[in-house]
Amino acid sequence: MKKKNAKIGYFAVAACAGVINGLLGTGGGVPLYFFLSRRDADKRAYATASAGVLLLSLQTLFLYRGSGTDFFDVSPLLPLLAVMGGVLGALLLRRINERLLRWLFSILLLFSGV
Repeated sequence: MKKKNAKIGYFAVAACAGVINGLLGTGGGVPLYFFLSRRDADKRAYATASAGVLLLSLQTLFLYRGSGTDFFDVSPLLPLLAVMGGVLGALLLRRINERLLRWLFSILLLFSGV
C-alpha cells in the first residue's frame, strides 16, 4: 500500500510541475525539488529536478512554438547562453555545499516572488 501511495505522490507532483511549467513557461522544478528533497539528498534532488525541468521546458517550447509564439525576436543567442549557464551550474553543483545551495535556492524563490 505504501508503494502505491508513493506512486500517486510522484504522479501528482509531476502533473503539478507540468501545469506550473505550462502556465509560467518555467518553474516546474520547484515542486519537483521539494518533493524529491524529502526522499533524497539535496544535490540528487536538484539534479533529478533539473532533468525533469529540461523535459518540461522542451515540451513547453514546442507548444509555444506550435501556437505561433516567436521567441527568437528577442535574441537568437538566448538558448545558447541558457545551455551554457546550465552546464556551468551543473559543474558548480559538485562544488557547492548543500547548506549554501539551500540558501541560494531560497533567495532565488524570494526574489522571484517579489
